[in-house]
Amino acid sequence: MSTEYLNNRTFEKLIVKFQMSKREKLKYQLFMEDIKQTEIRTSKRGKYKKPESWIQTEKVYKMVDLDHQNVQKELAIAFYLLSENIVRYAKFNLIDQDDAVQEGVMICFEKIDRFDPQKGKAFNYMTTCILNHFRQMYRTARNYNELKKKYLDFIQIQFEKQMSGNKKGIYKKHNIAVDS
Repeated sequence: MSTEYLNNRTFEKLIVKFQMSKREKLKYQLFMEDIKQTEIRTSKRGKYKKPESWIQTEKVYKMVDLDHQNVQKELAIAFYLLSENIVRYAKFNLIDQDDAVQEGVMICFEKIDRFDPQKGKAFNYMTTCILNHFRQMYRTARNYNELKKKYLDFIQIQFEKQMSGNKKGIYKKHNIAVDS
């Protein structure tokens, strides 16, 4: 288990950097889609030569995409560290720790777009998101276990009723003579 500390300022800068790189990537994806559509239309007309500006845009898109992937990896490491520390701290009984850490990382990536550094601290926001998700996972697991127990109890009662209450009927069904 990790005992590293997650610095909030560094964490916030990383989140903001990820949000910016994500927006930049989406912007260039739209450019690339537009370029592809234009290439398809113009290539049908005859001879086609790709303009230099489009080639430059493709190169920039590749760099933006690579930068986004690198920031995403760094952020995944930070989210993993945060989730791991919370799992170690919270200790929910019905939740597998490895699954909880993975779920924590996934929840952080789902909620990252909603984070606004002007409204609060990244550490508090992400910790709250993870803890709320863990509580929901715990309630779901607890409810499932309770429902499973009720179902097994119901099956047990039905089986006992069938075995004790109607032995003659059971044996008649199978053509076996029973003396009472």
